[in-house]
Amino acid sequence: MKLTNNEAEYEVMIAGLELTKNLRAKVIEAKCDSLLMVNQVNGTFKVKEERMRRYLDKLQVTLHQFREWTLQYVPRDQNSETDALVNLGLSVDSDEFSLGAVVQLMNSVIEEGHAEVNSMSLTWDWRNKYIDYLKTRKLPSDPKESRTLRTKAAKFSLVEWGII
Repeated sequence: MKLTNNEAEYEVMIAGLELTKNLRAKVIEAKCDSLLMVNQVNGTFKVKEERMRRYLDKLQVTLHQFREWTLQYVPRDQNSETDALVNLGLSVDSDEFSLGAVVQLMNSVIEEGHAEVNSMSLTWDWRNKYIDYLKTRKLPSDPKESRTLRTKAAKFSLVEWGII
């Protein structure tokens, strides 16, 4: 089934919130570049179509599972956090990055009533060697590879989240 841009915005937001909820987050500050979605969620704009009403209802139910939440509109050209993530991705050598879907939605969040995410398609493997090094400080035996890893890993810090 083909989604409109607005439906895709809702699908992505709901799936992201479901993943965040699974990390046991209690407080969430979400930012979105869809002015329509933000205004619909915050009650400024009315929803006219039944399908969009179902998306809004699902998103509101998901948001209310957090103790506190905010949804803020950020124009795409002013979203420096996204720019930083894009630039981080660009700074990684292509041979270090395994292409693939980060998250694959298995079905529509409003058709099935929940976001089913195929976590097998999460591709974080370009980071694994940095995470491993930051955790263990173990270096590869090849001196050139070792120096490259130390240099690139210096750009990162490892923060581990405890599950409460």
